[in-house]
Amino acid sequence: MPEDTRLPELVIRRMSPEDLPEVMELERRAFSAPWTEEMYRREMEKWEGCYLVARSGGELAGYGGALLILDEAHVMTLAVREDLRRRGIGARLLLELVRRAERMGARFLTLEVRKSNRPAIELYTRFGFQVMGERRQYYLDNLEDALIMWTEDITSPEYRKRLEELERRYGAV
Repeated sequence: MPEDTRLPELVIRRMSPEDLPEVMELERRAFSAPWTEEMYRREMEKWEGCYLVARSGGELAGYGGALLILDEAHVMTLAVREDLRRRGIGARLLLELVRRAERMGARFLTLEVRKSNRPAIELYTRFGFQVMGERRQYYLDNLEDALIMWTEDITSPEYRKRLEELERRYGAV
């Protein structure tokens, strides 16, 4: 009999200082060069920052964050617990980041991603991100290159249609 992969209801909300112990635990597992708790505290205090957590059954399932710079939202981080990956949590976090970034005035999204991170690149591509360049030896832990990815105008009718399709696929938050 196949394992039940359904999750209890996923709740996505703004990250708070109370979330940081769990966020830091996942941060250390997900990234070879993790941010510090102080870095998250500073980012959460910025008016132009948008940091979210996803909880399932009360437990941290993932988190993500973006920083608005003029009319561009830079996706700074996105992580999902390893045992919960490939269940749409990252997509639902990214959907909510896009929505909130647009409300904050963003017209474009950008990010850097490890060149070897195929699952993340596939997710970002579904959201309309396109590779626009590379940053050589961007990651200091192993000097891996980063791909620079951008979206088209997220306020355009074409992008809104893409978001509606993604919402149908992953469910609205």
